[in-house]
Amino acid sequence: MASGKDTSLNLKITDIKFYKDINEYISALGTPRMKCEEFYIVEFKPEYVTKNTAISYKHNYFEISFAIGYDATVAVGKDIINPLQLNLSFVSPGQVTTWNVQEIEKDSISFMILFQPDFLLFGENIINIYKKFPYFNHFTSPGYNLNKRQQDLFIDLFQKLNTEYQIVTKDSLEIIRSYLTIFLFSAKKELEFTKEVNFTRNRSQEIAFNFENLVINTKSKRQPIEYYAQKMNISSIYLAECVKKETRKTVKQVTNEYLIMESKSLLRQSKKSIAEIAYSLDFQDDSYFIKYFKRYTGLTPKQFRLSI
Repeated sequence: MASGKDTSLNLKITDIKFYKDINEYISALGTPRMKCEEFYIVEFKPEYVTKNTAISYKHNYFEISFAIGYDATVAVGKDIINPLQLNLSFVSPGQVTTWNVQEIEKDSISFMILFQPDFLLFGENIINIYKKFPYFNHFTSPGYNLNKRQQDLFIDLFQKLNTEYQIVTKDSLEIIRSYLTIFLFSAKKELEFTKEVNFTRNRSQEIAFNFENLVINTKSKRQPIEYYAQKMNISSIYLAECVKKETRKTVKQVTNEYLIMESKSLLRQSKKSIAEIAYSLDFQDDSYFIKYFKRYTGLTPKQFRLSI
């Protein structure tokens, strides 16, 4: 896990950079700019990496990192990992992540992928990504140790993705989309994400994990805390305590986040009217949906659509 060599991860909240423009994040890394707005891959060269300088950030993309030979302290949410032990890591949109590289071995290998859900054919609604690939959920471990066979499998997929990305034609984007889909489902298979496997480490985290998945899979997310507690066969007070402990958020804040996330996906991808989207999200009228959406985003649904 964490090497214990560095203490600079104790950053103040003001040190966390939220990159609204993903090219600003890429520029901060010192890597080549994006060739495609919805997908990015980079193989890290030694000149891209600054040792003993922490970068703490969040952005609106799904992020996958792979590293062999990197002695680094990586914090994803509340978890701290080291790529020397955990080679493959996953970050979902909005998660706070911090990297601080201490040493790099001579024969190191490292890749990073960024993608928007709507790059995938089944990703028109971001909730589908969370449903299909639980390693992106906030209460699974963000990092996983791969055996030699798995390392070779994923290195091959990273290299194929990177090769096609350097071309970026209409056909190569379709190939990239196919390889990324294979990658995500291969990770699901290799990491054995089944209902029988428990990836949490204590009872409160298990409660928070189950709550998050219940919210993701609930069609009408605007439910009172009693609804979710009853579904989980626990008290509302206990649910609130566990969610607050693990996320530093209230139950309502978590459900609101997923509802706004789904609203944005529908507004971005769907051709439905705002009234139809409001109805599909279980709002009784579009005027309330408009007020709700603006309260949490600062934009009306129409303004959000125009800004895309």
